[in-house]
Amino acid sequence: MARFSIGRTSAAFALAALALSGCVNNQLPPCPPVRIDNTTARLIQFKEGAGRDISDVEYQADMVAYEGSCTFSEKGVEVQMDLDFTLASGAAVKKGTPPIYYFVAVPQLFPDTVGKRVFQLKHDVPSSPGVKEKVRESDIRVFIPLKKDEPAAAYDVYVGLQLTKEQLDYNRTQRQK
Repeated sequence: MARFSIGRTSAAFALAALALSGCVNNQLPPCPPVRIDNTTARLIQFKEGAGRDISDVEYQADMVAYEGSCTFSEKGVEVQMDLDFTLASGAAVKKGTPPIYYFVAVPQLFPDTVGKRVFQLKHDVPSSPGVKEKVRESDIRVFIPLKKDEPAAAYDVYVGLQLTKEQLDYNRTQRQK
């Protein structure tokens, strides 16, 4: 009698495992990976002139984190993100809202215009030198069209600050130090 009971219990576990494995097969595919590009994660705005030391900094913006999800449809995948920034005023801070831009890019979609979108961060820089604030941009969306059976994870989504050539060159030299 005990042997029969153990057999029924094992069969019940086997059936439960089979049922659960069916759920695993119905899981959604992975979302495209989102990456903060290190070279464009920081923007340091210097005052006009040749000076490039700490006393010449008007403000600094950093892209520090993101949270996101994706939604699949028959035509593709929509990636939704909330992006976190810090804004810090420097010694040469000016009052106001400077034009700070950031991008969301999917390199595999270039040169199509959906391959890169640029957004403006609309937030005042703290008016007192040395003050840092956190800023969140919410509900940023990008749609990636997918071919039949094409995995969304085959696409990369990059986010970063939209920099001038001078700002980008400065960041590259700082990374080498």
